[in-house]
Amino acid sequence: MLLAVDIGNTDTKVGVFDGSGLVARWAVHSDLNRTRAEYQDVLLALLRYHGAGPIRDAVLGSVVPMLTPVLAEALAAVADRPPVVVRSEAVPGIRLWVDAPGQVGVDRVANAYAVRTYYGGPAIVADFGSATTFDVVDAAGDLRGALIAPGMHTSARALTAAGAQLPAFRVERPARLVGVNTVGAMQSGVYWGYVHMVRGVIGHLRDELGAGYRAIATGGLAPGLVEDARIFDIVDPDITLKGLAAIHTALAAA
Repeated sequence: MLLAVDIGNTDTKVGVFDGSGLVARWAVHSDLNRTRAEYQDVLLALLRYHGAGPIRDAVLGSVVPMLTPVLAEALAAVADRPPVVVRSEAVPGIRLWVDAPGQVGVDRVANAYAVRTYYGGPAIVADFGSATTFDVVDAAGDLRGALIAPGMHTSARALTAAGAQLPAFRVERPARLVGVNTVGAMQSGVYWGYVHMVRGVIGHLRDELGAGYRAIATGGLAPGLVEDARIFDIVDPDITLKGLAAIHTALAAA
């Protein structure tokens, strides 16, 4: 079995793959204070809980440099073989049409690789997290560039921080469009403003690039937005893990 780990700024997602595909998945908080031994214990406990194993190989993608060596050491203790730590500029079979390939987040490269492996391009991948990325994958499966916006929760925190009389609030779909109190108005503004931002960005990209670009949603906030945005063709919450697994296969065959 293969253990794929995607370290994000908020959560670390873990997936177990066998010959049939993804068989188990979970997420834990990306905690900078956890030690290698603590992460190792968490991984082993979750593997036991899901009845998954033994783990032969592991692949790691990270956008949190401080956690990369910690998780790499934990994976080395869990898997039979040393983990493959993916570098954006060293993924075979995909071109990154950007100024600095090494600065592209590994999660974005994994998303593009999953598109070419499982869906085929052209596509726009909207990944909702601490930041929301709109990655453009062309018909050849190469990454052409992106738009990066603040995530919904990031936007909400910035709004609260910028206003002396604006309280902290829970980001959720409001019961009504027009708020009748401060929190309701903030919820509506952030949620519906975000929905229309997403719809507008994808629509603008299709106007510029062509209507044939399918829109794929992924990330922690994707399910709640998809219905209201009414612009997505595919929802795949596991696309980054699938991309990392596919990259591992490609690197092993290289």
